[in-house]
This record gives sequence, structure tokens and C-alpha cells, in this order.
Amino acid sequence: MQIDRLFQIVYLLLDKKQVTAKELSNILEVSTRTIYRDVETLSIAGIPIYTNKGKGGGISLLDNFIINKSVLSNEEQNKVLIGLELLKATEYENVDDAILKLKSLFNKNNENWIEVDFSYWGSSESEKKKFEDLKDALTLCRSISFKYYNLYGDKTTRVVNPLKLIFKQKDWYLLGYCLMRKDYRMFKIYRMKNLEITNNGFDRDKYNLEDVNLSYQYTAPLITLKILLAPEIKYRAYNEFDSKDIIPREDGNFEITFEALEDEWLYNYIISFGPYIKIIEPSYINDLIKKRLEEILKSYQ
Repeated sequence: MQIDRLFQIVYLLLDKKQVTAKELSNILEVSTRTIYRDVETLSIAGIPIYTNKGKGGGISLLDNFIINKSVLSNEEQNKVLIGLELLKATEYENVDDAILKLKSLFNKNNENWIEVDFSYWGSSESEKKKFEDLKDALTLCRSISFKYYNLYGDKTTRVVNPLKLIFKQKDWYLLGYCLMRKDYRMFKIYRMKNLEITNNGFDRDKYNLEDVNLSYQYTAPLITLKILLAPEIKYRAYNEFDSKDIIPREDGNFEITFEALEDEWLYNYIISFGPYIKIIEPSYINDLIKKRLEEILKSYQ
């Protein structure tokens, strides 16, 4: 949100006195063009912000400038604090101090009602470090190398310019420019192994994320499924599906209609329900699942 980003710019300038547009673009993960537009917006709003060109220049505030909390509504104050809590998860330097100062300024209590942790439940230390390394690579604009395993278990070595972390459909992804494919790619972070930050920097301004369309990556057909889940796994019905798609039946089962990409992930997902699922439509999925289960059974004979 722009209001959050504008406030973060003001806070960073208060904290560091002078910051270049490039540094701000790296920290806030936007282009320098966006930073200059934000500077103009702040100036129009009456914030005494100015730029010094040339060597040793940058963006600054007048020395006597202080934040007036009345500039932001109560809702906007809460949004700013939430944004900083998200920044805290990346272990950004001094963000704890910023949160305490702003809570004091906004007259907010010290109760932390939101906590963000990028790692998975039961993550090893190496998995937790992976997110820290990704944060460093993103803020420093450094390329990363890693081994990547696709949905079928095929391994490739990738060198990528990291551009953004994305949380989508219950998983974390990295959006970056893959030097091997020479195009934008989305990588599931859990499948990234042996991640290393290289010494090679890149220019973030070369990449305009607003023009990135990742839909082409998903070549599997989108199908509509109607399933029945047994009452024994009621918790999975409400954990994993939208409540508006769930119809409780008189016999205790749950009828669910949803859309999904038809690929190996979907087949394995259906199998994960064990004997507690029945596929109503499309009927051919039953035959595919039956064949896979027979292959699994053979491997144990």
C-alpha cells in the first residue's frame, strides 16, 4: 500500500538522515521511478523532503522535521505498524526500535497481536536461514544460486536475480529473473536447496514487475471437481477449502466443488485423503487414482 510505503520512507529518512533513491528502492522492493513519484507525493503533502544530486547526494528531510501523528488516521497507524511487523520477519536492522517508537507516538499498547514467521512448522535451521539469505539478496540486489526440484523431482541448478517474495495458495514463492531461462520465473521456496548468495550484483530497475504475467507457467488444464469427504476428516474440509464451496450432507459427509489444475500434484493431493474421499466428478479421475494406487501397492509386494 502506498500510504505504508510513504511512511516507511519518512521513517528511514528520519533514522538515516540521507538515503539514495537506489537504497530506498532496494529496501522497499520497488523501482527508483516509484521512489521519485513517492518523493513528489510527500512534497505535495507538505513534507519537507528534498533531493541532492551529484556525488554524495541523496534524499533528505529538513533537520527540524518531526512526525505529527495527526497526519495518519487510526486505521492508517495500525496499517503502518502491521507493515513494520512484516518487515520485522525479514530481520531488518533496527525495526524493533522503530515499532516501539511508533507505538509510543501513536499511543498504542505494547501487545503484539501479530507475529510473522516466514519459516514452516518444524523447519530446520537451514530452512530458516534460507529466508534470511533471500532477504539479504533482495535488499543488496545480489544474484543467488540454488538447486531446484520441480514437481516431478527433476533437479536443475539455477542462477536467479531475486525480485520479490510472494505468499500464494498457502506457500511461499520467489519471483525472480532466471539467467538460465532468460525470463521471469516463480520458484517454490521449499523446493530450493543449497541456496548461496553470489558476488554478482544486478540492477533492479531493469525489471518492471508490473508487466510480469506468470500465468503462462501453469500449462496444466483447469478442471472442476466435485468430491465427498467423510466426517472423519471434517477438519481438512474447513482447513483446505472455502466454506462457500462446502455443503454438509445429512449422512455426515461433505460435498465440495472446487477448481484445480490437473497435474501430478492434484493426483497426490487426492491420494492424501486416503479412504475418506470419493470423487463424484469428473469420473475419469477415479480411474487415474486407482491406477496410481495399484502401482503403489505393487511396490510393496
